[in-house]
Amino acid sequence: MTAKASAPPPFWQQLPRIFTYPLHADAIVKIIAFSLAAVIVQTFMGVIGWILSRLVWLAFMAYCFGILERTARGHLVPGDYIDDRTGKDNRPLKQVAIIFVFMLFAILVGAFLGKIAGQIALVLVAFALPASIMVLALDERFFSAINPARLIGTIAGIGLPYLVLCVFLFLLLQSAALLGGVLDDFMPEFIAGWLADVVTMYFMVSMYYLMGYAIYQNHEELGVDVKIDPAAAQKQLAIASGKKIEPDLLGPQTQGLIGEAKLEEAAGRIENRLKREWENNKLHDQYHKVLLMDGKEKPIARHVNEYVPKLLREQRGARAVDVYEGAKKKVPDLALADNTLILPLATAASDMRRDALAVELLKGFDKRFPGHADIPGVYLLVGKIMLERQNQYAMAQKVFQAIVAKFPNHALAPEATKLAELAGKMAAQAPSA
Repeated sequence: MTAKASAPPPFWQQLPRIFTYPLHADAIVKIIAFSLAAVIVQTFMGVIGWILSRLVWLAFMAYCFGILERTARGHLVPGDYIDDRTGKDNRPLKQVAIIFVFMLFAILVGAFLGKIAGQIALVLVAFALPASIMVLALDERFFSAINPARLIGTIAGIGLPYLVLCVFLFLLLQSAALLGGVLDDFMPEFIAGWLADVVTMYFMVSMYYLMGYAIYQNHEELGVDVKIDPAAAQKQLAIASGKKIEPDLLGPQTQGLIGEAKLEEAAGRIENRLKREWENNKLHDQYHKVLLMDGKEKPIARHVNEYVPKLLREQRGARAVDVYEGAKKKVPDLALADNTLILPLATAASDMRRDALAVELLKGFDKRFPGHADIPGVYLLVGKIMLERQNQYAMAQKVFQAIVAKFPNHALAPEATKLAELAGKMAAQAPSA
């Protein structure tokens, strides 16, 4: 399966995971330790303590950059972050410098072009800052992180969800500041300062995880190399979210063949297993996916003509439509060998509002199968689509009248008569073209 097919859900669907990520042991221990160190040195060591507390915050930011990079590479669930770099992590210092450059840019724009231009510049740099942090986390280069082309490429790679990302990051920042202010009003200074740092660091971990997740979600568009197979990463995420995960349906040998793109051999193994487990629809679905990936028309057509009848017998019309429609894209001239399945499948497609597929299935049915018992039903379904979905009232009326004229004694004739009258009234009321 492709990485795209196995992509994780959008980050806005993972808010519980984003907010609970800092609760894992590695993060919470570091949050407590760094926050204690920062408040102790700042409270009891004067000016030197203030400088040391800034260094503590830089060290914590390095940890946050590690989380961002780790997540962007496919580690979507909490775990001890192991930094295997040989040199020092200078990204926090570079981020501080980048913020300074961005702010200087906004100030200069305001000074030379006016207050409104300066405010617009400030909004733009705030909008670009998350992208800058993402680029810095992966490239580790200062000039890459302030390169407009690189930033625009990152924003474009994420697309419109980048706007949502910025909103979430802003809300996280505001929440941290608000909670810190509330603590100052109700607690002693030292305890309030420490808890405020804890809250801020907690939300920082969430923010950097959120940015890393956004990168991973769009890693193909951004050209980011991941370290974990996307399907495995998504499975780990689902397990961590408390979802029940069924065991792998295919064995390791078949999975290995798929991973090596030996699709025909993998399909053969699944087909042999289907002979013993014919009623296993999940196995049929896996077989169908592998056949579509392989792209050979004859095996696809054969399986569709075996699986679609089974699904229709089981009253699973929606799934039958999905199987047929997916196969039709690979096999344009795909046809159902059993023509008694055409009307039920087209009816299921119409119920799903896939009228184009329904009409395609029914097109020329009376000429392809003259005298077929389903012709009145085919006419009726075509007429209903024209009447209810396409506003072709006059044409629909003719179709319903044809049913009554050609099959006056058919069970559908009374319904066709009523629909013909309705279509005629609607045609009369419709504005002329």
